[in-house]
Amino acid sequence: MSTSFGVEVSFGQLAVFVQSLRQPFNDWTDRHVSQGFAWRPGSVSFRSVAESGWHQIEIVVADRMGAVHSEAVRVIEVPFQVPEGGAMEIGSISASVPLSLPAGAFLLRCEFLKPADSGGERARLTFARGEALRFAVVRADADLSVSGDLLTTAQPASG
Repeated sequence: MSTSFGVEVSFGQLAVFVQSLRQPFNDWTDRHVSQGFAWRPGSVSFRSVAESGWHQIEIVVADRMGAVHSEAVRVIEVPFQVPEGGAMEIGSISASVPLSLPAGAFLLRCEFLKPADSGGERARLTFARGEALRFAVVRADADLSVSGDLLTTAQPASG
């Protein structure tokens, strides 16, 4: 399965969350900003390369994770549980897009790609069912600073 759509990203984050979550966005600490993501069950926010603006998002659901995209500048992987019914949202604080995914445990890879020739920002989110669940910064650009263990817990952002 594969689909794509555009979404307005704001406050430097692209979020993936379970639609029924009452407080879907995460509170970022300095350590979260440095590593490029803030995760808790049902919600993950990835630090986008561009602080704001229109992003073309590609969603891929696969049995296995493929190779990292050749144009990826930042790549992060986290475990993600899609709930029964599959009701999810992807977007940012200013706007999100609802979609339905197959229920189950996935390794979620977020790849921020080099901007398109037209100048638009791009990201690919791959949900792979048949992979070991892990937290990893697979590729870090100069804006990330990853040292030591990754911080794999976050609190919901308040109001």
